[in-house]
Amino acid sequence: MFRRLWSSRVNLVIFGFILLFGFMNPITTLGDQRNLGTTNDNYYFDQSRNATFELLLNSSFITRGVDDLILHFRFVDENDSSLLPDSDIYFNITSASDSLIYEKTIPVLTTDYVNETVIWSNFNSLNAGTYSVNALANSSTTDTYQLQRTFELTILPVGRVRMFFPENPSFLTRNESNAVNYAITNIGGSTVTNVSLTNIESSGTIGSVEIYIDVFELELTDGETYQGNIRFDPDIYLYKKYSFSYSYRTIDEPLVQIIGISDPLDIIVNPYLNLDSYEIPSNATMGETYVISFTVDNEEDESLFIAPRLDCEKLEYENGEINIIKVSSGVHFFTVDANSTTEGAANLRFWIEIEWTTITETKWYSTLISSIIRTIIIYPMGEISDGMNLYYAYGIIFASMLIGIIYFSRDVIKRLSSKGRLDSERQFPEVIYPLDTVILDGSNIAWEEKGSSDKPKINNIEAMINRLSRANFKKIVTVADAALRYQIDNQRRLDKLVKDGAMKMLPARVDGDKFILRLAEEENAMIVSNDMFKEFRETASWIDQRRIPYTILDGEVYLHPTSAATTKELRNEEENED
Repeated sequence: MFRRLWSSRVNLVIFGFILLFGFMNPITTLGDQRNLGTTNDNYYFDQSRNATFELLLNSSFITRGVDDLILHFRFVDENDSSLLPDSDIYFNITSASDSLIYEKTIPVLTTDYVNETVIWSNFNSLNAGTYSVNALANSSTTDTYQLQRTFELTILPVGRVRMFFPENPSFLTRNESNAVNYAITNIGGSTVTNVSLTNIESSGTIGSVEIYIDVFELELTDGETYQGNIRFDPDIYLYKKYSFSYSYRTIDEPLVQIIGISDPLDIIVNPYLNLDSYEIPSNATMGETYVISFTVDNEEDESLFIAPRLDCEKLEYENGEINIIKVSSGVHFFTVDANSTTEGAANLRFWIEIEWTTITETKWYSTLISSIIRTIIIYPMGEISDGMNLYYAYGIIFASMLIGIIYFSRDVIKRLSSKGRLDSERQFPEVIYPLDTVILDGSNIAWEEKGSSDKPKINNIEAMINRLSRANFKKIVTVADAALRYQIDNQRRLDKLVKDGAMKMLPARVDGDKFILRLAEEENAMIVSNDMFKEFRETASWIDQRRIPYTILDGEVYLHPTSAATTKELRNEEENED
């Protein structure tokens, strides 16, 4: 009966109309497209979009060693001042002879002004004169825009000392000796002598840290910098603010001892606290509730007070700002409901803050956890915009071609697919794994086939993710040790995987093997790794049943079976049961 219906031309035409109307469905047509522009309330890609680019300086005169240079950027759509998708700003600072002083690229995540501070220490060794700020802005929907501003750098006539810390705040490791670098610079125009450190002042949370500093007599000429380090040995997690006192003399007044206080140094010894995204949809419809789920893992033995933070200009949270919450040891799941208020593309950022309670105040400070960023698209409600007509035309052409191919070639395709399926089962039986979630041991995979530089390869991880996406897994989670970021052969591509949510970097000093096994047990997941996990077999007897070994040869990934049966064996078992 089915074959008679299929061969009927009348029914084939009806089938074609069903396909055609399927392509005209707004949800199917819109899909998950990035780089969408808004013009006359219609959604479509607009390559000719114009933009507004602004650059302002906080001052035209900067004193060396005293003033920071603050830059104000704004890069938005010219017509409606909305956020441009995938937009970046590159800027640099050059001397009159075009020598490069400083450069940076920043993503544009807001329609307000983006403020960038170039701190005073970047100008320490420079001479007085005129310097230029050169900026370029572009996006996937605009041309490149260029602006230039200038400022005058002046120098104090008499020698003057300033002490600062290049990495501030400094995040220390508990129960280890940590060296914090400092710099003492003569920011004035004459030589200083007898520079020495004398004492220390601190404030912050309860708890002490052992500190070891060197005592010396320095002489620094105009613009010269001395670099040293101070050793800290913390045994608890805490927040402290330190200031160091120093003394010096100048050749202008050699008998006068001058006392100064260093720039404050923030010392952070973080608890073992981890934030991760659990479920963040990439699409939403304006007016509907947008649900965000995330997890917080507290690996300390005590409860902590934290505040998860979310930021997106096109969302309004139904429950308002997330309040301070108390998290005990272990993993905790949280859900936030938001309303999608404005259509278009937007960036969703969220991070976590920990409450530092001091003797006299409550100090908030963001932890080491990186901000998790997702790009989401809010679609309009109601009728489909006229700008989508182009997609409908493509849908009609595609549906017509598909009907023709099916009608004239269905028998040939059926024979070829049947033959290919049988050959595949005879030569390389497809392995069906019993679970639909898989955890990738990213560090193990990256080191499997090292490159010519003898470094772990990012290609291995990308190839494995692509290979598993073609298998029978519905959820793929990639986990890697923190050290891999500094060992990998292409750090930028690794960071992109992390930013896109395809990979999770563990915090420092977290045992990657133990975390992978725990996550696999909680998620009821398989594990892709050539690590045998020998030290954990007494507590995890299921390792052999869930661990999927693999081979990477010339960039090609080959998955090996565990205790899972092949397709042919499974079919035989089903026939025997029948």
